[in-house]
Amino acid sequence: MKKGLTNINGNYYYFDNSGVMATNQKNINGNWYMFNDQGIMQTGFVHIPSQGKTVYYSKDKDKLGQMLYGQKNINGRWYNFDTYDGAMKTGFVYIPGQNKTVYYDENQSTLGQMKYGFQNINGKTYYFDTFDGSMKTGQKNINGNWYMFDDKGVMKIGFVTIPSQNKTVYYSEDKAKLGQMQYGKTGIKGKTYYFDTFDGAMAVGEKKIDNHMYLFDSKGIMQIGFHDLDGGKRTVYYSEAKSNYGQMLYGNQVINGKNYYFDSTTGAMRKGILVLDKANHTLSYVTNEGTVAKNMRYKIDNVEYIFNVAGVLEHSQGEVNIAGNWYLFGDNNHVLIGFQTLKDGRKVYYSTDSGQMQFGQRNIDGHWYMFDTFNGAMKTGFVNIPEQNKTVYYAANGQMQYGKQNIDGHWYLFNTFDGAMYKGWLMSGNDWYYYNQQNGQLQTGSAVINGVGYNFDGNGKQILNYSIDYRYALPAGKGDDETAANNYIILHDVGVESGAAANARYFHDTVDTNEAYVTFVVGDGGK
Repeated sequence: MKKGLTNINGNYYYFDNSGVMATNQKNINGNWYMFNDQGIMQTGFVHIPSQGKTVYYSKDKDKLGQMLYGQKNINGRWYNFDTYDGAMKTGFVYIPGQNKTVYYDENQSTLGQMKYGFQNINGKTYYFDTFDGSMKTGQKNINGNWYMFDDKGVMKIGFVTIPSQNKTVYYSEDKAKLGQMQYGKTGIKGKTYYFDTFDGAMAVGEKKIDNHMYLFDSKGIMQIGFHDLDGGKRTVYYSEAKSNYGQMLYGNQVINGKNYYFDSTTGAMRKGILVLDKANHTLSYVTNEGTVAKNMRYKIDNVEYIFNVAGVLEHSQGEVNIAGNWYLFGDNNHVLIGFQTLKDGRKVYYSTDSGQMQFGQRNIDGHWYMFDTFNGAMKTGFVNIPEQNKTVYYAANGQMQYGKQNIDGHWYLFNTFDGAMYKGWLMSGNDWYYYNQQNGQLQTGSAVINGVGYNFDGNGKQILNYSIDYRYALPAGKGDDETAANNYIILHDVGVESGAAANARYFHDTVDTNEAYVTFVVGDGGK
């Protein structure tokens, strides 16, 4: 009589102690087995309708036919079986020991298999790590593209605000790139947006893109047409043409059949002003309505001027003052700009931006010039600028000079930052020089300064009647008002205007007491 597990013709059966063959589920020595109606032991996946579950019976020889529990890798696929009744798990499952949520397929063809990568589940998209199957939440870079998943793992699409990064981004709704963060100009439902090319932040307000200015409203939609900026102080225009859609326009523009002029720097629509066409070097006038005067006579400050069909101001050659500004006309109504020499010999400068004569201090191509405030004549030579408390020097070409300069046989020193003429004592290296307080010239020969006589060589260096060993010279700030007779040394340049006050004592740090030193107490003029 057969007992226990018995192999008969390659199939396993189980007979109890009385020899009765087992069928259906059977717990043998603490392990569950399954036998069919013919008593043959089952292995692999088995669905048990009465219990509404699918289980797995091992095919491994060492535990053949035993029901398995927990996570199991079967034929290269991970499954999860309930640790109590062995039921195969499907759907989302949290695994505490690994602190992850995974998904086991609910489709019959791949039932119970752990899923990886992008998965569409009940119409929603999720992403599961390709190594361990963990469901991703939050921001995730996948194959070089950024995605966002909510706290339940659902992929987000459309506009999403990320408070921690203070930005709004857009995740594509197109199937071809579903969920990918978008960058640059992007068309969404017939409207244009711009997302930063580095972090995807949606642009709002004014934005410079590829050297063109654009405007986006509070919802990020690109704006076109006329718009008031800076609290209504500036009216600008953003192109409606496909070729430069949304770009701020400058200069002369024809909009809806009317001519307008927009500032070449700020884009502000100009009104009641003469403007220079930089390309053609001609003047046009923008009326108070913002349109360019064309083919008409128009009064500016009660003086009538003629504007041709192109909007160009027609005028004869020579100087003219229009609305308080001087212009210079050449042939064919052309306005002359830059440096110009007038008939009376004045060298003047007309702005390359406005065509107007310039006055006062002007920086032109990186050089400072000075133009007379009355007639605009370029100044040369020494010029005192009272409001800046400085005297500067403009060379024959009108440019401000800096550093050490020899002018008419005399040396001068000008500040390398603002060109201010230097006056007074100057120490260079270990030598002293003096620039005359009256005219700024480098002193040579003999001179009386503040009642004290000094001598200077041909290069302006002060001639001293003593020598100083600078190894023991007193550094700045080392002086002391107290007197100590021993172990201190005082060395001071005799005759320096800013030197020690009379009878004051200055001391160096303690020196080598094995050597002999002489202590000097020096006042102004060497007293």
